[in-house]
Amino acid sequence: AGRERISGTTIARRLLEELFTDDFFEQHWEKRPLHWRASERGKTCNRMPDAFHADDLVEVLLRAGSNLKMFRRGEPVDEDNFMAAYLEGASLIVNQADRCSELLFTLCRTLADRLFHHVFCVTYLTPPGSQAVRMHTDDQDVVLLQVWGKKRWTLRNNPTYLPYSEEMLGKDTPVPAHLVGEKTMDFTMEPYDVLYIPRGYLHEADTGEEASLHVTVTMPTSDFCWGVQLVRQAMQQLPASTFPLLKAPLCASQQIKDDELEAQLQEAVRSWVTGLTKESVLSSFEGRMARTNEGQERQFAHNCEPRRTPPIPTEASRVRLMNEVSCAVDEADGRAIFTRSSDRRRLEMPLPASALPLVRSLTHKPRPVAELPCS
Repeated sequence: AGRERISGTTIARRLLEELFTDDFFEQHWEKRPLHWRASERGKTCNRMPDAFHADDLVEVLLRAGSNLKMFRRGEPVDEDNFMAAYLEGASLIVNQADRCSELLFTLCRTLADRLFHHVFCVTYLTPPGSQAVRMHTDDQDVVLLQVWGKKRWTLRNNPTYLPYSEEMLGKDTPVPAHLVGEKTMDFTMEPYDVLYIPRGYLHEADTGEEASLHVTVTMPTSDFCWGVQLVRQAMQQLPASTFPLLKAPLCASQQIKDDELEAQLQEAVRSWVTGLTKESVLSSFEGRMARTNEGQERQFAHNCEPRRTPPIPTEASRVRLMNEVSCAVDEADGRAIFTRSSDRRRLEMPLPASALPLVRSLTHKPRPVAELPCS
């Protein structure tokens, strides 16, 4: 019998029933992290390990396009082949993975409809003994669902309370040492575990002897906050035809008389405040969220259109040895011996005599198949 197929809606409902409770919003939401240990609280909160399998991840990776990012120890990896990059120690991160998977799409839309207006997913596949990104903070509230493998996490303080996007730390440069507090949580995520991290908390993670996959359910809360919405409301409400100054660059403001500049600014603020109501801000916000969700749906439909079967290798295809891997041929025994320089591990492969010249010709430089000594 085939295995049970669990839907994204089912995964969302379990989170809504077990994680997103009144107690959670009172004790943890945008206040403090929470590690939900499946070994102590059961496996029903996070059903992702039962639903998202290796084939599903491969489909996401193949559909991701420019949303696939590769990092090794916090540094971006420039490699055309994501499989080669992963084998060489790079983590594979797919932003907006919900646009590439029906399971993740329905999970996000169910949570958005019930609680969060808009939700998206990010997948993180990290090889053994590796770290995807260095310690940092985010401008979003996230719930991490461990799918397979283990990952060790360290959480610290929140140097910036509920940061805006421009206030995140550790993205482009390391977090300044004076902002790094003591460890507040240090633990290992295992399959079926759940981790909630409020925006603004410093965190980092790495793998041990096994690879790790987790799905990050992301609520872009800095975009939802009242401060951001007030700015967007002002831009929407104040027409440039009435206040042309608002679209004039600051570098040319010296051409405007001071009294005229002051008068227009004061009148723009009065006009904005006069029309400002809670209802108008919420209405504009809901309209923007509806357009955002429509865009999410369009991109999902586009990415998940039936794909052509990948072509088989042709004479124009190129092949090479992996980085750090060398190959020797033992013609007497009819074997190819592959050795990895980083740990000296060997792979011995028996081959027919006709294949030995081909294997001997392989180097780290890509070569067209047509140029190889094929029998």
